[in-house]
Amino acid sequence: MPTTIQTPRVSSDPLLDAVESVVAEQARVDVAKLRAVLAWAADHTTTDADYITDTLAEPGLEVAGPGAPVVLEWAALDLAAVMGVSTDSGLRYLGHALELRHRLPRLHARVIAMEVPVWRAFRVAEHTVILSKVGAAFVDQALAPFAHDLSLAQIERTTAAAITRFDPAEAERRRQEAAERRGVDIRLNGLDVPINGTVEIAATLDAADAIDLEAAVRAGAQQLADLGSVETLDVRRSHALGEMARAQLALDLDTEPGSGRGMTLYAHLDATDVAVLDNTQTPVLIEQIKQWCAVPGTKVTVRPVLDLNVGKSSDAYRPSPTVADHVMLRDRHCVFPRCTRRRVDLDHIHPFESGGPTSTFNLAPLCRRHHRAKTHSHWRYRVLEPGLYEWTSPTGRTHLVDRRRRP
Repeated sequence: MPTTIQTPRVSSDPLLDAVESVVAEQARVDVAKLRAVLAWAADHTTTDADYITDTLAEPGLEVAGPGAPVVLEWAALDLAAVMGVSTDSGLRYLGHALELRHRLPRLHARVIAMEVPVWRAFRVAEHTVILSKVGAAFVDQALAPFAHDLSLAQIERTTAAAITRFDPAEAERRRQEAAERRGVDIRLNGLDVPINGTVEIAATLDAADAIDLEAAVRAGAQQLADLGSVETLDVRRSHALGEMARAQLALDLDTEPGSGRGMTLYAHLDATDVAVLDNTQTPVLIEQIKQWCAVPGTKVTVRPVLDLNVGKSSDAYRPSPTVADHVMLRDRHCVFPRCTRRRVDLDHIHPFESGGPTSTFNLAPLCRRHHRAKTHSHWRYRVLEPGLYEWTSPTGRTHLVDRRRRP
């Protein structure tokens, strides 16, 4: 292990000394936080897949690699809320902490001794969680002595070597698993959508598909140039991708031949040239809306004006489209503390079978994980007023979630 030679420090800048002091204190706080989370985990982990507590089956989550303890799911939600982060962020931190403590003991010892920052150790733990016990031990032995000054490339190379050396069958399985994670993320809720009218797209493709897509986009950009476009190459490439999408939508492949771009806007207009999109609660120029709607083949859906201050209800268990739109425009995403997932169920806060109405005052969006927590554990919540929710955890802590509309 490298040794550090202590030399007297001479400084002529007291302000820089103050910054250095704060950084050192933050490092101590980070280690104290790690110790506290691991102490909590010691009382809230199990080796059982379904741990029985208070007559309720509490699922176990494997948040770290093989050999690390299994954390109790409903308790972990409480931990994340107390940490002030989303459930996903809390589980990620907990997984890295357990990985470090139970599968990377050499690196853990250096962190506790404050020789390696917590964030650097977590970067290693993030990569070793996929390894077998022997593979993680190999990485720990190889990297712990140098963890204070590791690059991401060194971590990735060592992890890849461990997979290939100790578990080639697992390497192949993970390759196939990675193929199943291919997908496209079109970030329609990004900040640039309402402000600039642009959207970021991220995609993971099969290599052959990516090569074909690149060729098609390159050809489309060149065709636009040949037709007289004076836009930059990058802008032409983006236009080409949009033209490919509209050409695909125009194919007679569904029950509505000739369908093109479809858009549903919930917009409040004022006397200026600015509208507010209810979909995202952000401003957009009217000229941008005109441009969106002027694209050939676009279908514009005009929705009735929804007054979110007036409650609505339906008789059936499943809410009507108007009620569902009202709830989603008000709350926008899951109403569990700090959750931002938009793929949600509309939950009856007071159960429908117990007389709870299907109304905007008794419905709230919950993602599947937090819907299960509300249904199968002691997590509970209530409405203080429309858009304002109070959650109570199994340990009795309360968390306020405010989705009320802002000016």
